Amino acid sequence: MFYTYAHYTPKGEIFYIGKGKEDRAYSTRDRGYLWRERVAEARGITIEILADWKTEEEAFSHEQLLIDCFKDMGADLVNQTDGGSGPKGYKQSPETRAKKSLLLNGYKHKIVTCPHCGTSGGNTSIHRWHFNNCTGPKKQFKARITVDGKRIHLGYFATKEEAVMAQNKALVTIPSGSRLAIL
Repeated sequence: MFYTYAHYTPKGEIFYIGKGKEDRAYSTRDRGYLWRERVAEARGITIEILADWKTEEEAFSHEQLLIDCFKDMGADLVNQTDGGSGPKGYKQSPETRAKKSLLLNGYKHKIVTCPHCGTSGGNTSIHRWHFNNCTGPKKQFKARITVDGKRIHLGYFATKEEAVMAQNKALVTIPSGSRLAIL
């Protein structure tokens, strides 16, 4: 049911020892960076099933023994651990931990601000569309007054303060005695 296996370069140099079941020895999925790099350099692999085992514990023990023996003989193995269940003997570098943390937290795009209107957002969303189509500050505050029942539109303004200033300026020019409403 379980087995130990070895991966060799096409020239016959051993570079990986593993434990598996079913088709794990022949799978290229879930392999580490060093394993993929070695396979790419060698331009292929040769696979050998070394021994069959009834229990997973026996297979783990054999894997550990083989890794120790081949490392003692000077083999350049890409195994990141000493074999067996779990990552025994392997410690991630601080750089690797930082990279994984960034991946788990998601990529943070640089925040940029539009020079035309002051809108902020992620670098990709702002640059792809907004910078090319921005017409300036968004004028979202409407100023208007009503004089003698007639509504007078004063315009749209970027800030509430600008809209109030426009209303106050318009009030100065209205003749006295007129009925006035500020909207």
